[in-house]
Amino acid sequence: MSKLIQMRNRIKTIETIKKVTDVMRIISMSAHSRLKTKQEPLSEYLNELKKLLSLVQKAAPSWTHPRLIPTGDNTKPLIIIIGSQKGLCGGFNTQLSKFLNEYLRQNPLPHYHFTAIGKKPIDYLIENYPDKLISSFPVLTARNFLTIAQELTDLIMTATPAYTSVTIISNVFKNFFVQKATVTHLIPFNPIHITEKTSLTEEYIWDETPHDILSTLAIQYIEAQLQHLIFQSLLSEHSARFLSMDSSTRNAHNLLNTTKLEYNKVRQAKITTEITELTGNF
Repeated sequence: MSKLIQMRNRIKTIETIKKVTDVMRIISMSAHSRLKTKQEPLSEYLNELKKLLSLVQKAAPSWTHPRLIPTGDNTKPLIIIIGSQKGLCGGFNTQLSKFLNEYLRQNPLPHYHFTAIGKKPIDYLIENYPDKLISSFPVLTARNFLTIAQELTDLIMTATPAYTSVTIISNVFKNFFVQKATVTHLIPFNPIHITEKTSLTEEYIWDETPHDILSTLAIQYIEAQLQHLIFQSLLSEHSARFLSMDSSTRNAHNLLNTTKLEYNKVRQAKITTEITELTGNF
């Protein structure tokens, strides 16, 4: 009887796990669907800002900026890692840490500084690079990613001494089933050139000089890039969590069926044994 009791407890545990993973799967899909509605406006804003920046650059081809286009050696590099606040999303954070290690191996520098977004990359950096983590954002949600992008932009533009390079390592949303770890270089800022033919049909009247306008637009463009990359990471996180929880739910369902079948066999064997013993006694 003790084996039957253990199997009944196991069946209850599997049923509870199945309910939890199924609920998390539904929550992830709901969050992903809400985020998907914001993807097009963010991408359109980034593209329009890129076009405007390219047009203004034609009026000031010699424009430069001491923080955005630094000169000299890369003596103070900053790496921003965008991960997830919670786990249970498959290999989402694992592939990010592997990609970071490979990037550091290919680009060895002694004075790296790190900024992490999300609790999981923060824990990884504290464990492996505790002295190089200068700032962190443990809470990452759809409500605060714009604020995080603004604070990161302020950090980059007000650092003393200025950062000589800023690199972002994050997961980019390819499709619902594929999330790819990528590297994006914010600084040095690369001049933007639109390949399509653009012609100005009318003269612009600027109150400020093109150099001042470019400096402001470039900072806004960097902030827009940060917003876009953090948003892409959020999309990737929820799709990865949905796939992970969907797989866990299906595995729990299969395990539950197998355990119930085994339980019924053992129970039937116990009943048959008891009947045989009773018959023998008579």
